[in-house]
Amino acid sequence: MKRIGTALLLMLIALAVFVWISDPTKLKTSSASLTRFETGAMSGTEEGIALFGFGDFGGLSSDTLRTSAAPWKLAVSALALQETAGDVAALKQIDIAAIYRGFGFHSPTQIANWPPTLARPDLSKPVGINTGLAKHALLPIAVTIGNTGCAACHSAVTYREDGTPDTTRIWLGMPNSSINLEAYTAALHSAFRTYGHDDAKLFETVEILFPETGWSERQTLRFAILPMLQQEMDERNRTIGRLVPFVAGLPGATNGLDALRNRLGLIPEGTVVDKSVFNSVPELGGRLWRRSFLNTGSYVPPGVDPLSETVPKDLDENHLKEMASIVAYFTVPSMGVSAEVAEAHIADAEAVLRWLQDYEPQRFPGKINRHLLTDGRSVYADNCSQCHGVYNQNLTKPELVAFPNWQGDIGTDRRRLELTGENVAAAVNSGHFGRYISARSTGAYAAPPLTGIWASAPYLHNGSVPTLWHLMRPDKRPERFVVGGHALDMTRVGLRGSDDAQGGWMPPPDYEPWALSAEIDVSQYGLGNEGHERPFSSLSEDDKAALLEYLKLL
Repeated sequence: MKRIGTALLLMLIALAVFVWISDPTKLKTSSASLTRFETGAMSGTEEGIALFGFGDFGGLSSDTLRTSAAPWKLAVSALALQETAGDVAALKQIDIAAIYRGFGFHSPTQIANWPPTLARPDLSKPVGINTGLAKHALLPIAVTIGNTGCAACHSAVTYREDGTPDTTRIWLGMPNSSINLEAYTAALHSAFRTYGHDDAKLFETVEILFPETGWSERQTLRFAILPMLQQEMDERNRTIGRLVPFVAGLPGATNGLDALRNRLGLIPEGTVVDKSVFNSVPELGGRLWRRSFLNTGSYVPPGVDPLSETVPKDLDENHLKEMASIVAYFTVPSMGVSAEVAEAHIADAEAVLRWLQDYEPQRFPGKINRHLLTDGRSVYADNCSQCHGVYNQNLTKPELVAFPNWQGDIGTDRRRLELTGENVAAAVNSGHFGRYISARSTGAYAAPPLTGIWASAPYLHNGSVPTLWHLMRPDKRPERFVVGGHALDMTRVGLRGSDDAQGGWMPPPDYEPWALSAEIDVSQYGLGNEGHERPFSSLSEDDKAALLEYLKLL
């Protein structure tokens, strides 16, 4: 009888593996942190911030395990073993949150702009990584899947008056200038390469870190997930020597272009991209005033003039729905979902944009010289508003009242424009989202609104200038600086540092960054810090000082 039971169990496992391999759409789940909220009982803005912070947008499935997601418990276990150099005994003292903080993922105790009317969110896992337990309806298949969400890149530590970061309080919607997806993917690759074939040690670690793991999940991990993961990692090691075929970014800058090209099949199998460009993560304040998205303005709703001015009456339901369709498509490269799954979550993107309609970034916490604000407002109106938008006259909290949607050439690094070719636009237009997006290769950059600019360092589209003070003085822009886990300089507005007399802007030697930092060398491909010089060429030092104080208000 015991032999019959064992044979039956093995047959069930074999059948489960067969179903897993042959029909991956059978397994999907939702973010556990999101399901704690009763979405039907929430207001539009409440639902929007909940989805923004914890929504999975269809990214937790056996399908995305083959693109961007990871088997959460195996991934964490491998990283933990990497951290302890394989010492299982040390795992009981391991700080998993600290490992993920190193890559720029937040582990706060509070979300500072969370609505008081909503239940407190679950902050037991890194913010920006959504997880859920996926179970098969009939067979003993179960696995906890983890994938990145909006908040991985679009949430920031809050800052104190002196510019030091408060890692216990974060702000959803502000740019995460420390998120380092390249370091994260490289660490996962290294950890799996080192410990991925040590089944016994890996599963011992799972038992220590996740003692609640049920029988079905343990068997699924052991007999289905890990063997496929080992096979996939062995193949990638043999062909490209890394987890993804491109560099995923720098601290505070991501590589969405290559992620999209990879999803569209535009990167040849078995090759590694040798030239990549990175985009500084943007602040989301005022973004709904735009008629196109991406820093090249490449995504436009069909039939919309991307260069026409936006005024308040244009921010209607139709505009929101059009832009939400584009936002939903962002999940294809960022979360690895199919275009069809992205389409099914357009309504979720609409909820997020309803929240963004009323969103405000953290107010500048440092000192502002209010004697200079009137002059600064005039300098902005005369030299900046034609591209970056008209703000009202309020000198406490200026609000956008018109946005020109300007695009053009201001002499900044053109590598991004050169790599965003017609083949990418053609692939988007001919795909499932062609009905929602008119993609184009513009050959120009789109000027963003400057709401929340004080916390958006480093500056320019590629994050190549450390402070606004340096931006306004092109001849003094550093050749090198350090970003990631940094503090802010509240006087120069940007990354805290000092001139090292060798062309570098280096952080204080006694400062301990809260996340991994990296040195940015502007001589590297795509990181040029030239351009955006003409707006400052006619300004006096007094004008620049006044403008800097005014920009702190936005």
